[in-house]
Amino acid sequence: MTGAGAAAEGRYARHGLVPGWDQRRLAGSTVVLAGAGALGNTVAQTLALAGVGRLVVCDPDVVAVSNLSRCPLFRAADVGRPKARVVAEALSVLAPDTAVDAREAPHVSGAGLAELREADLVVGALDSRAARIALAGRCTLAGRGMLDGGTHAWGGEMCWYPPGGRCWACGLGPEERAVRDDPWSCAAPGPLAPAGASAPVSALVGSWLAGTAVRLLLGLPVPAGPLRIDVATGAVPLSGPGPRDRPDPGCPLHERLPGPGGVTVLPLDHRATVAELLGHVGADEEPLTWAGFGRPVRRRAPVPAVTTRLRSAPAAARLDSLGVAPREVLPVARRDGSGLRYVELAGARRTTGGEGRRPAGQRRATTEGVR
Repeated sequence: MTGAGAAAEGRYARHGLVPGWDQRRLAGSTVVLAGAGALGNTVAQTLALAGVGRLVVCDPDVVAVSNLSRCPLFRAADVGRPKARVVAEALSVLAPDTAVDAREAPHVSGAGLAELREADLVVGALDSRAARIALAGRCTLAGRGMLDGGTHAWGGEMCWYPPGGRCWACGLGPEERAVRDDPWSCAAPGPLAPAGASAPVSALVGSWLAGTAVRLLLGLPVPAGPLRIDVATGAVPLSGPGPRDRPDPGCPLHERLPGPGGVTVLPLDHRATVAELLGHVGADEEPLTWAGFGRPVRRRAPVPAVTTRLRSAPAAARLDSLGVAPREVLPVARRDGSGLRYVELAGARRTTGGEGRRPAGQRRATTEGVR
């Protein structure tokens, strides 16, 4: 056994005494984590210490002073730096066996549908309804379940939504699904007043999320419905339809991508230009994005507008600059409205002479997909 291998065995020796634990299975797992704030910090730190092989961490925000009291991976010197990158750098020291890809973008632009489809687990540590609904829809498209958690003043909630069942948005009405409450930054939280939050509650709910994530990765049973976690009363199952029940027929988020052979894989990645992408679709087809991007509209003065039509973007614009995620699957519509197909972007192109795969104990933080 190599020195690095022996060190890894010693690092996880106590894990092997836990019934049902499989360290090799965790080491071969990939988790996509949406959100790197207080909950995301605890989840990322705990999963990395548990020995999960790869984390893809998506967050568009930067570290604010208010994060320092609740986020164990942030330091005062990190204020103003991207949260995802700081998490990746901290974990490269704390848990060097875990590879962390920092995606400094919202999850819709940070992790593509092909990446979600191939991940072993998707965890949402998000702080808005709009972001949760978007993640639920993308997980359903990719055929992946979603483990979601959130906090309130003295506790929080956690729920595992397995594929094929109800999603986070089931039971919401059209007006509730239309709420745009994304707080882009902790320093400027937007139209809604920030809720109370504290280190003990964030650590408590984040630990429940991480523990449940490990059990899911190991194939062990988890609670069948939502849990309310409270400092005063403990964990209590919530009543109502469970996530394993049939989806709400009124929920629009239960479409699925075509199966194997139904998606065309292109020899392009998210750093290709619009012109390169258009070279792979017909003149009568309109490739679309999921996130939407701004374009100027000429009135009395240029007014920004949002579109999903990639033909509206400059031909030289890179796809990632328009919010297209690594390994994305893009819809391509017939311009006469008669049909729809999907194209998948390949993995990021690698330069020759690169570092290749590092041995255990020598992995570094990356910023793949960062614009």
